[in-house]
Amino acid sequence: MTMHRRILFLVLSLIGVAPVVRAQIVRGGSTVSATAADTLSPFDLGRRAQRDFELFRRLHLPYQATGRSPSQCDERVGRFCYWYDERSPAAPPEPGEISAKRNVLIALLDSLGHVAPDERWIVAQRVRYLVEAGRGRDALTAARECKVGGWYCEIMIGFSHHMLGEYKAADSVYEGAIAKMLERDRCVWRDLGNLIDDDTRQSYRRLPCGSKERIAYENRVWFLAKVLYSTEGNDSRTEWYARMTYVEMMRDAAGVYQFGFDDDERELLLRFGWPRAWARGRGDPRTGEINTVGHEPTPAYRFIPPGYVLNNPTISDSTDWAVQLPPVVGRYAPPYAKTLKPLVHQKAMFRRGDSALVVMAYDARNMPELDSTGITAALVVAPVTGTQAFRTIHKQAPRKDVITAKAPWAPLIMSAEVWSPDRSAVRRARYGMAPPFAVGTRVTLSDLLFYEPYGDFPTTVEEVAPHALTTEKVHAGEKLGVYWEAYGTELAGEPMKVSLTVVREVEESGFLRRQAKTLRVVTEATPVSITVQDMSARGSSTSPRALQLDISTLSKGAYVVQLEIEVAGQYIVRADHRIEITGR
Repeated sequence: MTMHRRILFLVLSLIGVAPVVRAQIVRGGSTVSATAADTLSPFDLGRRAQRDFELFRRLHLPYQATGRSPSQCDERVGRFCYWYDERSPAAPPEPGEISAKRNVLIALLDSLGHVAPDERWIVAQRVRYLVEAGRGRDALTAARECKVGGWYCEIMIGFSHHMLGEYKAADSVYEGAIAKMLERDRCVWRDLGNLIDDDTRQSYRRLPCGSKERIAYENRVWFLAKVLYSTEGNDSRTEWYARMTYVEMMRDAAGVYQFGFDDDERELLLRFGWPRAWARGRGDPRTGEINTVGHEPTPAYRFIPPGYVLNNPTISDSTDWAVQLPPVVGRYAPPYAKTLKPLVHQKAMFRRGDSALVVMAYDARNMPELDSTGITAALVVAPVTGTQAFRTIHKQAPRKDVITAKAPWAPLIMSAEVWSPDRSAVRRARYGMAPPFAVGTRVTLSDLLFYEPYGDFPTTVEEVAPHALTTEKVHAGEKLGVYWEAYGTELAGEPMKVSLTVVREVEESGFLRRQAKTLRVVTEATPVSITVQDMSARGSSTSPRALQLDISTLSKGAYVVQLEIEVAGQYIVRADHRIEITGR
């Protein structure tokens, strides 16, 4: 029995049809009888079975009323109506008959894959349906059995690693595969055009494909897009490559949707991912068209930060990193972040020679989603180029802690991250920060660090850090400790007039502060203010200082703590920090 005939015998046995079916073929103008095994290649056998399975699935999908009309789409992508609503009902369970049919198809594809490991279509469908069946480890094995030349096997291996949550391995394999591609293919795989807003896309397209400038920009975008800076690999980037791999899987392959894979479905897939479940909605009785509803994973967050963040992340604030900030061009649902919420914290930046010391304090005790046996806490600071990140990671971290990290003294982006792996819950704070703003002055100031008074006045960051407030919200009945450092003071010491004032925040001061402009003291009827005559530290160019404020007279609201230091009667340097009074 020939190889193809043995395969056909297996195929027909798997689908429950006796292997006596005969076909008619034409040779030299005459019709002769031959067995189907003589006329069908492994590709033909697989494609026929795969097409039959998808037709069967489409006809047996469970019904689900969508409650959406074409006029209620969040977005139209060609013939597709796309909407995102986490409150929508989940997809109904897949019928057992569909699962059983998929298992038959997988068994066939496994057999064909062993016979024709160099047939890329068979490799792709084998990996695709094993992953769909929840058999990710088997998919990785199948991908490793691939014998297709070039980079094709590697993208299947990378896809399998990504779907298993092995992002570091996926990142490495994908980068190796892309390095093997022809320049035109590499450009397509790295192209970010589907994920960025219109204005950003225009400037991006002006960078020649494959140029150093464009590659550097793409690398920076993927660094900024990463959900957790503290993890190995870059799952945001491998998610994109996995979607590109899925596009390869859909070439010449039937899908769940009725009219085949086209440019509209490709765009939808690349921007929002591929569905993990399907249902049958209301169809059109006049045409017989089946309305298929695909369910992508949720919750899904904004895939790429806004264009103005990509172009200047240093001045971004936490609002700019909101995970649902419109317009949402693309989405990503990381499986380890079923919840992704802001992290309440406090941070301050201090100078250590050519380095920055960043202090971050948090308290997760009132965050129920992080109430688990083990949480991981991390502080990551990096230059805005995204070329290197400086990480401090605490595994099995306490619910309340202070973390420090060092990075170059330069414009930075900071990501404070606390998450529970077993609960797939993440708390994150991310924004840009820069060295204190001062022009033409010898003396500069650090950030202000708020702390809970403990009897002594701290003289170092190490002393004050354990007492740092974990929030910028305080009760008016509490004392407020403020710690800072002055840099560039005379070694012999010099007089400094120190003024610390708490004023109510106004919209203008918040705007100016974000733009790193000099704040002017805002007059208030009864401000909290303290002024002292001081002398800088002798024998050191760094002068650490601390003061305590009585804020009991302040009413509920948002305020700015403003520090002004007059240096030797010559000029004034300033720093400020926002605080919110929550009441008594």
